[in-house]
Amino acid sequence: MNRTSFSLFMTAVLLGLGGCSSAPGPKKEAAPKKPVEPVTGQSGIFQMYQVARTWAKDAMLLKVDNLDIPEAKSQPGKYGAWRATFVSLEKKQKRDYMYAVADSEGGIIKGARAGSESLYAANPQVRPISIQDVKIDTPAALEEALKNKEVKAFADKNPDEPVQFILEWTGQTAEPCWRVFWGPTLSTAKANVWISSKTGKFVKKGR
Repeated sequence: MNRTSFSLFMTAVLLGLGGCSSAPGPKKEAAPKKPVEPVTGQSGIFQMYQVARTWAKDAMLLKVDNLDIPEAKSQPGKYGAWRATFVSLEKKQKRDYMYAVADSEGGIIKGARAGSESLYAANPQVRPISIQDVKIDTPAALEEALKNKEVKAFADKNPDEPVQFILEWTGQTAEPCWRVFWGPTLSTAKANVWISSKTGKFVKKGR
């Protein structure tokens, strides 16, 4: 091969390599987005309590309830967001908090957030709850509630009925309880029971 032929050959090779290097590679498919997992009531309370403690070292719970968000599909005893009202006897104030596993509509922001505060006046019908008295988590409260034959029969016949939770200590019980109820709201609940948040035992069934 003479020098001219060799030069033409190398030029062709280099052009071929250049063409190969500029060719677009195969498109990488985006990894499927991992679904956001809901959390239990105890987990939500713990997250909010960490923030509430910076507001008042004597922070106690007054009420806790779940909130459904589309970003985290609810599971038995678990929701994508939880709300709580904490009280400070020293400050004589109460303050709302929320914990969410994801941003959602209505101004819901991922993480634990403090809301508005207001004056607190003691009420014997709604007592504050020490964080140490929330020994039972929501899945365990639901499991105990379903041991009641009437509640279990209703739940089996109505699998699509939402199961919701409220933690409070009212004059209706001698100890703080998880209120486990079936329905969109407590006032329209078709089945509801009180489960002790301290022992996990069945306390009573609502009418």
